[in-house]
Amino acid sequence: MHALALETLKYLASQAGLAVISIAEPSELLQDRAFLEEWQAAGYAAEMNYMQRSSELLSSPARLLEGVRSIVVIGAYYDQTPRRPLSTGYGRVARYAWGRDYHKVLRKRLEQLVELVKGELRGEILYRLFSDSVPLLERALARRSGLGFIGKNTMMIVPGRGSFLFLGEILWDVEIDLGKVAPIESVAHCGSCSRCISKCPTQAFVKERVLDAGRCISYLTIEKRGALSLQEREWLGEWIFGCDICQEVCPFNFVALKKRSVADLPELGAQAGAGEALAIEELLSIRSDPAFIARFGGTAIMRAKREGLLRNAAVVAANTGALKLVPLLNGVSICDQSPVVRQHALWAYAKLGTLEGSVGAARVAQRLSRARQDPDLAVRQEAESLLIRLPK
Repeated sequence: MHALALETLKYLASQAGLAVISIAEPSELLQDRAFLEEWQAAGYAAEMNYMQRSSELLSSPARLLEGVRSIVVIGAYYDQTPRRPLSTGYGRVARYAWGRDYHKVLRKRLEQLVELVKGELRGEILYRLFSDSVPLLERALARRSGLGFIGKNTMMIVPGRGSFLFLGEILWDVEIDLGKVAPIESVAHCGSCSRCISKCPTQAFVKERVLDAGRCISYLTIEKRGALSLQEREWLGEWIFGCDICQEVCPFNFVALKKRSVADLPELGAQAGAGEALAIEELLSIRSDPAFIARFGGTAIMRAKREGLLRNAAVVAANTGALKLVPLLNGVSICDQSPVVRQHALWAYAKLGTLEGSVGAARVAQRLSRARQDPDLAVRQEAESLLIRLPK
């Protein structure tokens, strides 16, 4: 059996650029399994089929690696510098997506740590790596390891540091000698504070620690495919990819934001990836998947796919009154290869065009009449609906 002292592990982790580390034992997460089953049964996973996987698998680390002896939980903080005011014609990006794709960044660092441990032990080990990937209840494991607690907004919160962090895990057959330190679940909690719940613009929290994903801006902008309802379009507000509201209003994050803390790893900083805001004009000009990959390859923005990101961009243009984009939206509503993009561009064009007075409304009416000949049924139906609601 392999064994390693915790202090040695922490030293090796620092060599791999990982400063936040804790240890969890690999027994089943029975309480979290029951909670997950209730959440799944209520339909709160929306269209995320991967979150409907077996609750037994998700809550049983030993099923993922035969012979697992311990679980290393690492945390890496992402950018916590203050946001700049959003300029018209731009959409906000959630902080976790400002830099490079954290899945790849953390996995690479975890692989480096494993190689260092192999060198220390002078032998091979059995292991599996995870970085925000199913099947594993990462936040439950992080709580068990003593890293922090799960807040009312469902996020892992580290007292004194906040919740702007990524989690990663190593399951392996290595026994960690904790010395005089034993993992104790954090006793910190949110107390009577419920800012995350009251400040959520979509009221996505059913109750404390229970999120209805179908109402979450992050889900709508990243995970949901196809058309957005009128209510969902309104909910997006300025957010083009993800949302940070329930974290930015959390008191546990106030110190980090005040200190203007940068990302732990340079790859996770805004200078390395998409940044804090995206220009809508640039997005609506991306005409093909290869062009989309050329622009956003290696970042978390890829998750939304070209169709989803351009759909969001059109919606945010309308929500933020970006009148200068009216001609571009008109062109996109005619020429884009995706019916979903054409549909939302048409809606945004009509919403903004009618703000330009009677002349603008007349142009919109003409465009909507032509859109009734679009080859896609959803686009035609959108045009019909907009014509009915068009101010007389």
